[in-house]
Amino acid sequence: MTDNAQAKTMLVPIMAFMRRFRLALPVLLITLLGIIPVTASAQTDAIEDAKEEKENAYDEWLAARAEVDAAVAILVELEGQLADLEYRIDRMEGRIDEDEDNIADLRSSAQNLVINAYINSGSSTLESALGASNIQDILTAQHIINRAADRGTATLDRLDAITRDLQRQSSILDEDRQDIDALRTQQADLVGSLDELEAIAEELYREAKAQYAAEVRAWEEAERRRKIAEAAKRSGAAGGLPGGTIPDFICPVAGSMSFRNDWGNPRSGGRTHKGTDVFARKGTPLVAVVDGTLRFRDGGLGGIAIWLKGSGASYYYAHLDSRASGLSTGSYVTRGTVIGYVGNTGNAYGGADHLHFQLHPGHGSPVNPYPTLAAAC
Repeated sequence: MTDNAQAKTMLVPIMAFMRRFRLALPVLLITLLGIIPVTASAQTDAIEDAKEEKENAYDEWLAARAEVDAAVAILVELEGQLADLEYRIDRMEGRIDEDEDNIADLRSSAQNLVINAYINSGSSTLESALGASNIQDILTAQHIINRAADRGTATLDRLDAITRDLQRQSSILDEDRQDIDALRTQQADLVGSLDELEAIAEELYREAKAQYAAEVRAWEEAERRRKIAEAAKRSGAAGGLPGGTIPDFICPVAGSMSFRNDWGNPRSGGRTHKGTDVFARKGTPLVAVVDGTLRFRDGGLGGIAIWLKGSGASYYYAHLDSRASGLSTGSYVTRGTVIGYVGNTGNAYGGADHLHFQLHPGHGSPVNPYPTLAAAC
């Protein structure tokens, strides 16, 4: 099998792979897009499924790249073989031209020798036969003629052999060029679809990767809610959450402050205190304790207030002097973002400036935030 025939044979599975990959893409896409959020009890399986889909999509992309690279490598090798063949044929054509020039010179020399011999033999035959010098001349002339004839025959034989080889090589070159043209056509089809296939494969991988990340986040949030709920249940509302239960929690007051465990202290109307009062100077910045979504509330006992809904818990900021500009209900903020400033609005008006802070595990009833604040502030 010639190199070109072998290369064409190697391209067959590559093209077949591309067809299979095209057919597999819709199925893979439907599979990926068909993954939906699941209940907490099945989230571990969902994560494993999403991870497998992500890895499969990535493998498909790698396979597409590898097959195309292999096809291109084959064609590059064929281009090199074709260039080498053309170079050898060029050299052969040069040798033929040189041999043809040599043949012309030899024919001319032979003709001159024959003419001179004929002219010389036209003088006295006897003198030519008896004169050693003339006989030597005749013998020398005949030797030259014979030698020229021998050289001419050898050169003609060499020319004939080279010409036949040239014709054979030219025929091979023509076949190779046809093969190269066919392979270039296949290459154009192959490489032409690369961008499309690669884009689809990359999109599938992004979808699978994003789905996997979403499943992991959902599992982490469910775990966070579960741990917070279990901690609150063990400690009770007054006990709050042990420090570190909410690992990404930061102090809500960005400045000098003071607070103590005042959960359950009596309040007007027979109420008891359901949070922690953090005392600080008016205007001290208040920041989001976790990533989450804001909801604003004005009026009532809390005055200017903000709810921050995070993962696994909600947080209530009350008695603010003002809220940070550029924010509104529905704004998403990352932890550490300034969302308001310490004040004494609501039923705290006229009293000491402070932040009334509440912690609501699972977005339900409040628990004592003191242990959480004491660990972070």
